[in-house]
Amino acid sequence: MKGLIGKKVGMTQVFNDEGNAVPVTVIDITSCEVVGHRTPEKDKYSAIILGFKEAKEKHLTKAQAGNFKKAGAKAKRIVREFRVDAAELANFKIGEPVKADALFKKGELVDVTGITKGRGYQGVVKRWGFRGFGQTHGTHEYRKHPGAIGQRKTPGRVYPNKKLPGHYGVEQVTTQNLTVVDVLSDKNLLLIKGGVAGHNEGLVVVKPAIKPQMRAAHKSGKK
Repeated sequence: MKGLIGKKVGMTQVFNDEGNAVPVTVIDITSCEVVGHRTPEKDKYSAIILGFKEAKEKHLTKAQAGNFKKAGAKAKRIVREFRVDAAELANFKIGEPVKADALFKKGELVDVTGITKGRGYQGVVKRWGFRGFGQTHGTHEYRKHPGAIGQRKTPGRVYPNKKLPGHYGVEQVTTQNLTVVDVLSDKNLLLIKGGVAGHNEGLVVVKPAIKPQMRAAHKSGKK
């Protein structure tokens, strides 16, 4: 399972071969580098460790600083691990930057994970999409209320996980099956069709779409 760490730059649009405007999210992976390996001999599995954004040593614990120093890599603020085959591991050398065109191609489907924007304390209409109360001339101050939540005598309490007003946003969300519209290898940018969770300059993780892989594995298993 290959992948990379990037920064959401923002949204724009490009024109495809048919002349239609396609909305895309621009993801910058310029500062994404390989900072470590996981090998079958030592760790019982193979994976690459990627780092993103340079970090000052004073912002790291002694253990973190020691790990970077031992691996011979630059200190990074964000560290993520991605599974790869043992044969592929040799292609990713510690300290080298990750190239967008080496991992993803134009037209490939990807899953993008990000942290949604924080929207503070919100009511049930915005937070959960409730329809709200009928807004007739006789309705006063009840248009966006959640309605009754009591359970009468039995069980005499509100069930856990009831959809009520509360903090909305700042959640990890994965948008699946997005198409890579283009890969700008000279600028190390990915153009991905559609919107991605998070604000501009926010951290995102891009992986190959899991559902097509599962369908292919399921079909091969049937045969």
